[in-house]
Amino acid sequence: MTILTAMLTRLIWMPSVLHQIEYIRSDQAGLIAPQASRTLSSEATGRLARFFLAVFIGVGGTLFWQHGDEVAEFVRTWVPSLGWLLPVSTTKAPAPAVTSTELQQQLRPMAIDLALVRRSMEQLGANQDQLARKQDQMAQAIATLQAAEQDISQKILALAPPAPKAVHVSPKPAQPPAP
Repeated sequence: MTILTAMLTRLIWMPSVLHQIEYIRSDQAGLIAPQASRTLSSEATGRLARFFLAVFIGVGGTLFWQHGDEVAEFVRTWVPSLGWLLPVSTTKAPAPAVTSTELQQQLRPMAIDLALVRRSMEQLGANQDQLARKQDQMAQAIATLQAAEQDISQKILALAPPAPKAVHVSPKPAQPPAP
């Protein structure tokens, strides 16, 4: 797509750039003719036409890329002379009709796999419930141990002899020596 984009860009802008260079050279030489305004409007028309051509090519390419087989079949039907431009159809031949017994044989492995997945999901749900119950039991056991620890700490503090109160002895003033 990058090469196509570069080619379309050159197709749109290159002729107008060359014309502008000629216009500037003619202006510098003082050779601008009164037809210059008509030339500029025709240049704008040409540029617009090239732009729409690029847009139509892009839209057509996008549609063909997304809906290749349908677009190719449409072109082959409505414009058979352009059929040689289109790639060879890659559509597959319709699949043969499948009987119900063949269909059952094809679906049996899938049904078994689905049953295994269902059983695994049920086991997983049961395991999650079991883990949630164990987590609740552990939380209760931790709360019980914390309460017991606090109770023991309070009993130890109650049994300990009270700390002796500090007796404040005031120093006696020194007596003067006797004469």
